[in-house]
Formats: sequence, structure tokens, C-alpha cells
Amino acid sequence: MKNISILVSYALLISVLASCNNASQTAKKDVENLSQYVDSVNKVAPEYTASNWESIDAGYQSRLAEMQITEAELKEEDKAKAEETKSQYETLKVAYKEKIKDAEEKRSKANNYRYILRNSLFEEGKVGDEIQFNFVNAKNIHSVYEIFVKTVDNKKDNYTREDWDEIKVLYEGLDTRKNEIEKDLASSDNMKIAKLKLKFATIRALNRGGAKVKENEEAKK
Repeated sequence: MKNISILVSYALLISVLASCNNASQTAKKDVENLSQYVDSVNKVAPEYTASNWESIDAGYQSRLAEMQITEAELKEEDKAKAEETKSQYETLKVAYKEKIKDAEEKRSKANNYRYILRNSLFEEGKVGDEIQFNFVNAKNIHSVYEIFVKTVDNKKDNYTREDWDEIKVLYEGLDTRKNEIEKDLASSDNMKIAKLKLKFATIRALNRGGAKVKENEEAKK
């Protein structure tokens, strides 16, 4: 009977030790998963947007939650690795937040420059993000072209290459609208617009290349 009792106790001890060892291995695996995830984020080409960061953080938080369930079973070396991984993530988080802020500011400035340019060439607020020209009709299209070309002519020396590229997009949008309402145009307006189009083509041809040269010269200073 005594031998049986010893054997049962030994079996229980083995079972407990095996259970602890399994828990420790599971905890270690959870730390590895967390560490590998942070490493993978560091290696992937970054995309500095708020939505992308939300996705990254969601992946981290789910792995962190899994690790915290078995965290008490971690050995000292694994605890140290877990803390190091958390620290790496916090550093990554700070860097990402700063880059996202910078990217958003750049996008905001880019959008502002486009709005300023669009408002100078057309009536304020008429051409939005979608670059729609529904406000242009057979009655006002000649004046729209006239203001557009006159403004470009007056400011041609101050435009950058990016400005000229945006102007080209806007001009093509206006031309598309003209084609849509062509049948309703008076022949006299059509002739006047043709002259304005020729003038614009000449202005752009003579000045866009100059803007590039000017920018290169300024970059060398």
C-alpha cells in the first residue's frame, strides 16, 4: 500500500511538472509570436496612414493579450524578452505617429495648394476634389476659358512644374466639358475659344520647361 501511495504521488508530481513545463513552453511561444510580429512590422515597407496603423496595432494588441494570459509562467529570460519587445513596439509607435502626422500635414499642404490654384483659375469653390465642370454651360464657357487663360498668362512666371501639371489636368477637364456641350455652343464662341486654346498651348509650351530650369537652378544654391 505504501509503495502504491509513493507511486501515485510520483505520478502526480510528474503530471504537475509536465503541466508547468507545457505552460512555460506555451508562454514562451506567445512571447516569440509577439516578438516576431514586431520584427515583421519593422521589416515591411511602412505606409504612414492612420488606418494602416490601426491595423498594425490591432495585430499587436491581440498577440499581447494572448501572451498576458500565460505571462505568469514565463521564465526570467523570456520575461526580459517580452519587456524588450514591448519597449521596441513603443519606440515603433512613437516613430509611426510622428511620420503619420508629417504625412497628413504634407497631404494637407498639397490639397491647399491645389485649392488655391483651382480657385485662382475658376470661381472659388467651383472645382472640387472630383474636378467636375458641371457649372460650365454654353452661355458661360467662353468667359470661363477667357479667365482661365488670362490668369495663366498673368502668373506664368510664378508657376512650378507641379503647378503646370495641375493646370494641364484642369485644362483637360474643361476641354472635356466643352466637348459635352459642343452642340449648344454659338459658332462665334467656338471661334473665340479656339483662339484662347491656341494661346494657352503657346504659353504652356514656352513656360513649363522654364519652370523646371528655374527649380534646378534654385536647388543648386
